[in-house]
Amino acid sequence: MKINQFRDPGLEEDYMDVHYREYNDEIRRILALTESGNTLWGKREGVQACLSPEEIYYFETVDRKCFACLKEEVYQVELGIQSAVERFGPLGFVRISKSAVVNVYKVRQLTADMNMRMQLLLDNGEKVVLNRGYKNEFLQFIKERRTQK
Repeated sequence: MKINQFRDPGLEEDYMDVHYREYNDEIRRILALTESGNTLWGKREGVQACLSPEEIYYFETVDRKCFACLKEEVYQVELGIQSAVERFGPLGFVRISKSAVVNVYKVRQLTADMNMRMQLLLDNGEKVVLNRGYKNEFLQFIKERRTQK
């Protein structure tokens, strides 16, 4: 599939046209993603599901596969960690390690850990580690969110 992008500062409203020869599964999925905003497709036990960013606690990469971790389920997604930050960063997702991105709105508690790391307790009771290399960025993000409210 070929995708063309054009920037036009003179537009009064953003729009997108989709041209296709045949309405197939690929076109249907693309339209579903664009119409539903920031939703993401995930796969679990061979079944695909539409995931909303608000229900995702964190993204994690294991063996070069990216997973979206929800309250009780885990879905494999076709997205990299850096792409998750770029796409969902404005919604509160912050990088906490080389292989993980957390939804700050799902963090209940911060606890100091060994070697200047921190443990994050999430709303679902799960704990994830905030590595020291990402600590300042995470704390800065939290500070900015507090001052915006």
